[in-house]
Amino acid sequence: MEEGENEPSLRIEAAEVVKEVLYAVSEAWVSRQLPQSDELAYFNVRTKEGDTFCVQLSIQGFRIVGKAYDVVEAETESPFYETIYALLDHVSPEYRNSFGDALMNKLIQLQNAEGEAK
Repeated sequence: MEEGENEPSLRIEAAEVVKEVLYAVSEAWVSRQLPQSDELAYFNVRTKEGDTFCVQLSIQGFRIVGKAYDVVEAETESPFYETIYALLDHVSPEYRNSFGDALMNKLIQLQNAEGEAK
């Protein structure tokens, strides 16, 4: 089976989310050990502070389900976040810094491009 072919849709979305946040975390990847479906996907994240999380993606949103890779803790009652950015903003001060830095760099690039176009 080629990548993307008959793959659960939330797993594909999780893979895209991982790509989007790699600039602001130490590492992230879609779990290969936990079951994926059209309703649930799991990925692992290590923040720049060194904290590890297993994150669940469902139609309800993103939530931390474990504090180790590929681990779903049965007693987890963590809140759902509408976006991965909101979740990371809650658990990682360094994410906030990385996001601000990335935004600033993008604005500088746009300003420079605008200056060159004149």
